[in-house]
Amino acid sequence: MTIDIAGIETGLADKAALSAWNGVIENVLAHAATTAANLGDVLRLAPTFAPAHAVKGFALHMLGRPEMDGAARDALAQARLALRQSKPDVRSHGLVEALELAIAGRDGAAAQRLEAILFTHPTDALSLKLGHALRFMVGDAAGMRAASDQFFNGFDRTHPLAGYVFGMRAFALEEIGDPVGAEGFGHAAVSLSPRDAWGRHAVAHVHEATGRSGDARAWLSDESTWAHTNNFGFHMFWHRALAALDCGAVDEVLALYDTRIRAEKTDDFRDVANAASLLTRLELDGIDVGARWDELGTIARRRVVDGRLVFADLHHALSLVGIGDAEGLEAIAMGMASRSQGSTPSDKRASAFGAPTAFGLLAFREGDYAEAARLLLIGAPGLSSVGGSNAQRDVFEQMLIESLIRAGRLEGATERLEARLSRHNGHNRFAETRLQRMAGRDLPGRTAALVAATLPLAAHH
Repeated sequence: MTIDIAGIETGLADKAALSAWNGVIENVLAHAATTAANLGDVLRLAPTFAPAHAVKGFALHMLGRPEMDGAARDALAQARLALRQSKPDVRSHGLVEALELAIAGRDGAAAQRLEAILFTHPTDALSLKLGHALRFMVGDAAGMRAASDQFFNGFDRTHPLAGYVFGMRAFALEEIGDPVGAEGFGHAAVSLSPRDAWGRHAVAHVHEATGRSGDARAWLSDESTWAHTNNFGFHMFWHRALAALDCGAVDEVLALYDTRIRAEKTDDFRDVANAASLLTRLELDGIDVGARWDELGTIARRRVVDGRLVFADLHHALSLVGIGDAEGLEAIAMGMASRSQGSTPSDKRASAFGAPTAFGLLAFREGDYAEAARLLLIGAPGLSSVGGSNAQRDVFEQMLIESLIRAGRLEGATERLEARLSRHNGHNRFAETRLQRMAGRDLPGRTAALVAATLPLAAHH
């Protein structure tokens, strides 16, 4: 038998190689720490198996690091060679062609190519997951939803990977604004596949989006449910810290930061994003975070010329705000602005939305809050396209609102805070505390009335 766990013919006659490949598939879906070891075993036992080389290339590409470009291209070359040495098949060709597109800076097209594999192999959860991950990197929530709508029905609950597909659907639904559907599919995901950290995390997103921080803390109380994960586990703890912060449990937030979120001082942009956004939220609440910015700032200074992922660049920019490095901030902002003549979708997003946001962060750091608000308002409409999730990008909305308040633009701040409370079902500590803070000021008449009108929404949890 050479059919893998997804139900697809592999041509892998070596039982150990097939077992390792099944491990790759399930562990990619589970965000498991053992994925790399499984992949190494496949490449050692079956060096001409093109899908394994392609998966390695995607893993390198998704690190978002320019220094990994050479290794990703090497993996692509090995995958191409493997294709020539083996019997051609739809999945292998699709994976390799998608990797070519991704390396060329066309992540959206790469996701489409991956999803096309499912027209022939409707239970190829691995290709669906890789496409989902690429769409997540470029902030394409609508694309995630569309792919889920198109291919979800190919997996019934008896399929061994169905839970992971439910988890992808849960996350897509949450990101496009369907929390009820997202929560239902998220619970089904972890019921069918207990190792589905992505589905579990989708439910945490629902809790955050609907103002249910207490539910989030309970849902994420058992860390053994994601103990198998790679650095995605740090992100799970980030969600737990967000819930604690919304409940005002600052000591718990700082403890999670020190012992979980930054227990390992990695320079992976996803780990840096967890840390930088959480410290920013704390400082916006007036919490002294001590010297915690220092190591993030050191990392950010090494990455000011990356220019690969807008999401990563903006979180490095947050770190430079934290250490007060105006020169580094300007370098990141100028780098994104200079991409206006680039040819890739990422270039367009960087110049149109990333650059004004980065310049806004620079203005915020320099205390020019009116200019910070102006620039952050320019970037805000397109930030959903720079990658990450609604919850992750929310830190820039918080900085925009804080800039409006500090610049004295209280009507604009009030409108956004009122909308924020409405989205969170009237329960959001960030909005509540700011409305109360503004209510204590000597405000112009109309602004005072606006603030007073919103105060009933600001009841504590």
